[in-house]
This record gives sequence, structure tokens and C-alpha cells, in this order.
Amino acid sequence: MATMAQLEEALAAADAAGDTEAAQHLADVIRRASSDKSNFIPGAHIPETLPQAPEPTFGEQAVGTGEAALTLATGATSGALGLLGGTLKSLAEQILSGKFGTREAANAVEQAASQGAASLTYAPRTPAGQEQVKAVGDVLSALPPVLPVAGEIAPIAAATKVPGVSTVIEQGAKAAQAVKAKLPTTISAERPGVLASIGAAATPDALRRVTVAEQLPVPLKGEAGLTVGQASRDFAQLQFEKESAKLADVGGPLRQRMENQTATILQNFDAMADKPGPLAVDLRDIGKGVDRALVNKAQVAKKKISAAYKAADEAGEMREPVEMGTLAQTLADVERFEGIAPMVATVRREAMRIGAVLRDERTPGSEITAGRIPLQGTEQLRQFVNDATDWSNRREALLARRINASIDSATGGKGGELYQHARKMHKAYADEFENVGLTSKLLDTKRGTSERQVAFEDVFDKIVLLSPVEEMNKMRGTLLTAGKEGKQAWADLKAAGIEHIKESSLSASGMDAAGQPLLSPDKLNRVVSAMDQDGKLEALYGKKQAQTLRDLAELSKVIYTAPPGAINTSNTASALRVVLDSVITGAVTGVVTGTGLPLPVTTAIREAARYSRNRKLKARINESLSGVKVSE
Repeated sequence: MATMAQLEEALAAADAAGDTEAAQHLADVIRRASSDKSNFIPGAHIPETLPQAPEPTFGEQAVGTGEAALTLATGATSGALGLLGGTLKSLAEQILSGKFGTREAANAVEQAASQGAASLTYAPRTPAGQEQVKAVGDVLSALPPVLPVAGEIAPIAAATKVPGVSTVIEQGAKAAQAVKAKLPTTISAERPGVLASIGAAATPDALRRVTVAEQLPVPLKGEAGLTVGQASRDFAQLQFEKESAKLADVGGPLRQRMENQTATILQNFDAMADKPGPLAVDLRDIGKGVDRALVNKAQVAKKKISAAYKAADEAGEMREPVEMGTLAQTLADVERFEGIAPMVATVRREAMRIGAVLRDERTPGSEITAGRIPLQGTEQLRQFVNDATDWSNRREALLARRINASIDSATGGKGGELYQHARKMHKAYADEFENVGLTSKLLDTKRGTSERQVAFEDVFDKIVLLSPVEEMNKMRGTLLTAGKEGKQAWADLKAAGIEHIKESSLSASGMDAAGQPLLSPDKLNRVVSAMDQDGKLEALYGKKQAQTLRDLAELSKVIYTAPPGAINTSNTASALRVVLDSVITGAVTGVVTGTGLPLPVTTAIREAARYSRNRKLKARINESLSGVKVSE
């Protein structure tokens, strides 16, 4: 069964091969399958298609590999290599006919060689051979137009003893040298998949990617710069780079470039951490640092508040009686919430105990009425409300704020300046440490125990990952105004945030050849997007660093991904390349020797095939690594 993508690929192959009958049949199948939208689902098989052909036998595979090797070896088409192409083409035909080694075969080889620089590429005949040649694709078909070692062929020609061959070799070498002198020094940017000289013709998107990469804190440039394919996102160029990187020999520079880029991205994460002092990296140590800063600041504030209230009390301002009518009304209004928030009942009992509100307990259903207490009593009641409230519980926090607001309303304008000053200080303290669920929870212990509500090792998660951005921002303000220790604690939290982003993006076990952990662009983009959506990215790091993190996430996709279909995950091309090295250096040499050609000619054939294949590939790889040039 075939998928829609496989049918379309087969149609393109049939059309390229000139097989109109097969192309028409495939086009009809695709047209009928297009009427059912479910056939476009990736991986969905087209019911109309026939089962795939059976796997080729070992013998068929061997013949196919030989055909593929001979096809590629005879693919060079001009100059002296055209001569050798003609020789190898004839040899290929003699191999498949079973005549090689005979005088008839030798005569056929000589006749083919004398035809010079014509295009003499052998076409595989078996399905296995055709499939293997197709799998190689762009990687192994990149052969130069002339043999680069043409100048070295003349001495070999003098040594050959096969009649007629030496003369043709000499002529081919001269023709090759003449053509070579006219070749450009760089690969043409007009050839599909090769984007040399892209500096002048680069798209705005390609230039933007390169500019962003080079402006990172640790720039992605030079030996870590974007390749032509990464910058341009050109399908053919990326396909060439990704497939060439799999080759054990010539693909080394591409793999090294990727390793350099990974190292540079990881260095960018490290460079983004603020370092006002030695950073704490252990989560428990970070939690302890935050706790020390909060506790110290709270204790200093409490001491100042106590001193202010003491001064007001000594001046007699705390003894003024206050009518608590607003409190009585509020408690009556919220009584209906007693089943939801037991805290309200607890506060009401305390208010009745100190006389702030009254109720005739002898009369069931009687209303709460206002009592009178001194200002000092109102402060004690407010503190009781704060202590009885679980500020992380939204319902309790809402009711507590309403009750405290009613107390503030009753005491408004009461007492003298000293009391009003103390009251203002206490309100600021409550807004910072008591009325904020995050801060209160970090400072408090679990009810009835000495155990912290938030363990030290969970402080980072609670502040940076789990809390609303508003509460995180309040925590930032508290820590940054808590002296040197508070500033250090906030820097530790920010650095831990960068580490969280980095660690969330890395593979748990995979490493590259340099021993570096593999980075997942999908994971990196998810964690950055999640923090950005909550507004925490800029809240933590400011606009500039937040943009740098976005850029790193975007560049990771540019570096590590390619459009669908650009990467051959089966590794057929690279596997066949290994086989071809063996075939060309072994089998072809043996076959040529069997025809009666002398050793110098067989050596030239072998080296020509290897050199022409690798030279062009290396040239394209070097061009890819040169990248897109951004004008100064």
C-alpha cells in the first residue's frame, strides 16, 4: 500500500524517466484518491494501490549495488572523464552480459573509450539498481564537469599498452585541461541546491537570520556560523547538507559545524545569567537564600512598626475609643460564607471576645451590633485576622481583605500623627508580607507544625514557574529592596530560570560526538513560549534578554530542523556510499584488469571515480560552510 506522498514521488520519478505510461497510471490513481480527504492524512495508505513488490533477494541486491556503483562511476560526462566514463560504461555492459575477460570484451572497451568526451553514463536495468541509484540522490550525483586530475593522465597514457587507448587518453587530457581553464573558481549560485555567492542574492530572511545569530551574547559566527542551508532554508540546499553530514569522510566538517553551534548555544545560556556574586545553583540553597532575605527584611520592618506603635501609645494616641459599626455590618454580611470559610467564624468570635462587636446570645437570630474598643484593640484584631487567614486560599484572602478594610474604615482619622504613621507602616508591611499569598506562604509554616509550607527546594518552582506573574513581580520588588542578600537571591532565581530553560531543552541521554547533550528545538521553543505567554520572560529578564531567548529558540529550529522530506531517515544514501567505495576501489578495478587493460589505466579509473566524487562534494560542503555574508 502506498501513501499520497509516495504516489506523488513515484509520479515525479516516472515523469523524469520518460515513462509516460507509468506516469499516466499514477496520475489517474492520485486524481481518484484526491476525492477522499482522509487520503491526505500523513501516513494514510491509498486503498487502490497494490501491495509493494517483494523485497529483492540477496543476489538481486548485489547486482543492484553493482549497477548503482557503475552508474555513479560512469556519471562524469566530459573531457578525460568522459573517456573513462565511456570505458566504464562498456565494462558495465560486459559485466551484465557475462562476457568480460574475453577478447571480445576488450575490443568493446577500447571502442567505447575511443569515443572521447561524450556523455556515456550506464543506466541500471534491475529494480534493485534503480532504487539504489535513486536513494543516493543529490549527495552522490554531485560530480564535476571535468576530471580534476586531467593533468596527471598524460604520464599514465604513455605507459598503456592497449592499442588505440593511449592516443585517446592524451586527447582527452588536453581537452579536459582546456575546459578546466575556463571554469569559474566558485560553484554557480544558479545551480539548484548550490547557493554560492549568496551574499549578493541572499533573501531578507536569510540575512536576518545571520544577523540575529551574529548578535547573540556569544555570536554564532565563524566556525559556529549558520550554513547556507540553515540561513536560506532552501529545501535542496538543506537536503544536501543534511545528507552529506551523514558521510563518514567528507561529511566531517558539517558535523563539526553542528557541534560548534550546539556548544555556542549552550554558552549563550550561561552568558545570560546575572552575576552580582557567586551564584547558588542548588535549588535548596536558592530557597534558603530567598528565605533569609525575606525573613531579614520582615524582621527589620516589624521592629520599625513596633517602635512606631510604641511611640504612639506613649503619647496616649492608642487609647482613643473607636465605634466598630463598619466591622459589625461586614461580619453580618459575610455570615452566609461560614460554611465555605471557617475563618470568618473564628474572627467573629475573637471580635466578640474583645468587645468589637456584640450579640445577645440569649436571643436566637439576633443581629450583630457594634461595640467600642480602643485603637490598640483594633490593631490587635487586625493582626488576628492576618494570622487566621490562609492567604493562598482565594476565598479566605478575599474575606480577610473585606474585614480588614472595615477595621481601617472604623479607625480612619482616629488618633494622632504618630498613630497614623505607625498605621501607614503596618499597612505597607501587610501589603508586602501578609496580603500576598506567595510571600505569606513562603514565610509561614503548616498549621499546628513547625514544617515550612514551601520546602526550600521548591521555592524556585513556587516563585518562577507556578505563581501568577503579578505575585512574582511583587516578590521581585521585595527581594530587590532587601539589601545585598535580596539582590543576590533574585539573581539566583533568574539564573535558575535560565538553567531551567536550558535543561528542559536537552535530551535526557543523547550526546553528540563531542560529548555535548543534544538540544531539542521543539522542547526549547515550548518552554520559552510557555514563559513568554505568561509574561514571565520579560518580567524576569527584561525586553533585551527575553528577545535573546526568543532568538535562541528560533535559531535552534533553523539549525536543527529541515523541511519535511529533506532528510532521508533511512540512511540509504550514506550506506550505499560506503558500499560504493568498496565496489569502485575493488570490484571495478578487478573487472577492468580482467579486460586486459594495464594497471596504470585501472588505477586512473579507480582514482578518477573516487576523486571526482569527493572533490565536487567537498567543494559544495565548503561553499555551504562559508555561509551568507552580511554586508557591513
